Amino acid sequence: MANIEFFKQQSKNLLKDYNSRIFNEKEGFYEYNPRYFHDIEFLIDVFNIDENNSFTLMNAQHIVSRLSGFYKWNELIKASEPKLEIGRLLLTNREIYPQRKNFFTNMVESLIVEDWKSYETQYLAGCNDNAKLEEFKKVFLGQGVSQKERNPKITLDFCDDLNAQDMLKKIMKEKNLSPEKAILSSISQKNCVSILSTGWAHIAVSLWGHANPYAEREKLDNPIIEIKLSKDKSYLLDVVMEKEKASFYEAILYFMIFTLESLGYHI
Repeated sequence: MANIEFFKQQSKNLLKDYNSRIFNEKEGFYEYNPRYFHDIEFLIDVFNIDENNSFTLMNAQHIVSRLSGFYKWNELIKASEPKLEIGRLLLTNREIYPQRKNFFTNMVESLIVEDWKSYETQYLAGCNDNAKLEEFKKVFLGQGVSQKERNPKITLDFCDDLNAQDMLKKIMKEKNLSPEKAILSSISQKNCVSILSTGWAHIAVSLWGHANPYAEREKLDNPIIEIKLSKDKSYLLDVVMEKEKASFYEAILYFMIFTLESLGYHI
């Protein structure tokens, strides 16, 4: 298991690499001779570091925390041991991960952190840190069968979204389906094409019911719904999430809104 001392040392290493810089007067830029963070010039770029100002250990700690999946250093030092271990694995696999994914350049702080956060949100809601650590090892280090491959049940909470409840209720009535089957029936190749080709699904969702804004929204008997995704439907959701920069929840609504259009509703 990782501990705080590991991250403190990594921060010191990053500072050492930064301080290895020498200004190339002929070319007009700094050159680095890193021992630990071989992509330090990339980090300077994506973290928007001003090379003409001082770079402190505190700055290095912030970058290390971000590369380890934490928002800031203060969050890192308060994390549980399993979460710190995930952070250590995110940091130590950071450079090799894009190559395994066939990405050799990217303009995100850390591709493995971004992918892990997306996976965590989609598949591990409600899991404790120990379970998340085991899942990380399976999915991102190839040590076993992943939760995604086991087709887990995913919980959708519509409690605070009356428009979403109204949308789903109408699909259920029109198709005579349960809430779960109504959602799954909406996740189709046809709807995926419509979402990507029009580009205005997010606007349509936000305007749901605008033709009659004072009409009472239909409510679900139980607005907390569990669904189990097939690989095909999971793939369609992944495509929409990536292309539309949408969350998992938003992508579900996008598929629902185009189902309603196919049923004759004005969107």
